Amino acid sequence: MVNNEFRILVDSIRIAMSEDERGSIESSVNVILGKYTNNWKESTYSSQNLKKLYYKGLNHSASQKIKDAVINEDSFRRYVDQFDDIDKEAIALKLQTINKDGKTLEISEISYFCVNLLNRLVEDARTKQQKKTTKSGPGCCLDKTVADDSFDSVFKEITTGKIANIKNNNDIHAFILKPELFPFNYKKLEKLILNNITNYAVARGVSRNDVAGIKAAKILRDYAHSGVPENIMGEMLTYIFLEHTDNAHKIYTRAEISEYSRTIDSEGIYVKNDRGRLQLILGASQLHDDLCGAIQNVVSEMKNFRNNCSKSLIVSTDLIDKSILNEQYSSEESENILNVIIPNEDRIDEIAAYGLFIGYKFKSNIDLDECSTEEVKIECEKVIKNDFNQVMVQLNKEIKDNKWQKSSFYVYMLPFISAEKDGDKIMSNIIGGYDYARTK
Repeated sequence: MVNNEFRILVDSIRIAMSEDERGSIESSVNVILGKYTNNWKESTYSSQNLKKLYYKGLNHSASQKIKDAVINEDSFRRYVDQFDDIDKEAIALKLQTINKDGKTLEISEISYFCVNLLNRLVEDARTKQQKKTTKSGPGCCLDKTVADDSFDSVFKEITTGKIANIKNNNDIHAFILKPELFPFNYKKLEKLILNNITNYAVARGVSRNDVAGIKAAKILRDYAHSGVPENIMGEMLTYIFLEHTDNAHKIYTRAEISEYSRTIDSEGIYVKNDRGRLQLILGASQLHDDLCGAIQNVVSEMKNFRNNCSKSLIVSTDLIDKSILNEQYSSEESENILNVIIPNEDRIDEIAAYGLFIGYKFKSNIDLDECSTEEVKIECEKVIKNDFNQVMVQLNKEIKDNKWQKSSFYVYMLPFISAEKDGDKIMSNIIGGYDYARTK
């Protein structure tokens, strides 16, 4: 798996970008490559391919297109140099994690560091020698499990940002289903979920061939009937977004261990390499027609996690139920996984992080039936950006009130026609035999 230093570079530069430049991931990548070359055009790479570069790193094809556009180091250096000192300090802090020399980056060095880094990444991609993850990272035995090749054809990211009160790394993303028209079409979403039923339900250490799609559907159907989950689709989407968008790989999910005793109330535990340190992420999700209610419910769910109920600090690694791993793997495999997750005390965050999926009902103040296709798309984007701002304000307050500022948060928003009904209907279509009125 590629150690994606290109994404770190993009995230660093985005700190100082104008609002228009950082409006979307693809626009930010276009700006950087435009400043780095003489002839890069917005049409050089498709939106989907630009996102792939961001999430997966530069590849041989991209490096060739960059060289064909004529590299201009001075142009890129001048672009970075014009940032103010405060932004440069923030950029330096983010880039420090990949500084080969190890010495603290000075703000006067930032523009040269960015140019040299991008030069190296282009050359590495050309020779197919981009740096791999080390054996001490989560990639050595906890590979990505999600089937996400169609992700970009299902979702469009409308906006992204960071929650002010959080002191650690965090991101909040607002998505919409494609095509960006209301009422939403769920056909592609259903297919993405169907393609991941086995990946979600199969425990690590168990062969996919041992749990075919039909058997996986039965596992989830029995899981739904058990009364354990609030919503299955919310859990599925938490898994898909965490693995795809933030490269956080599942350790286990609730469905695959539902017959065993639980020690925490979590929809799953994931591990992420965050700038050289490992994070354990607890998943939570809510589908609620009222956006404010969805946030309140997901916060209530988080309050019930064992680490938030205890009066004393529970170190994140203590949240892993080792008996669950022993049930899923051989003793040797389980020990190897634990050695990866907990290599040593100074390489893992002591405080657990959170991955939150928030599904809610789309509400517009105008009659979209009376609008043109283009007007509907503009209105949908406007509404979702307003919803995004509401979530930012409400989550910011809840995090401060509950003293969760030291945790990282990875938040994903997605509107539905009716979140409370559609999630269960979609899962009923996929796994069958699920009475979506059960919890309503």
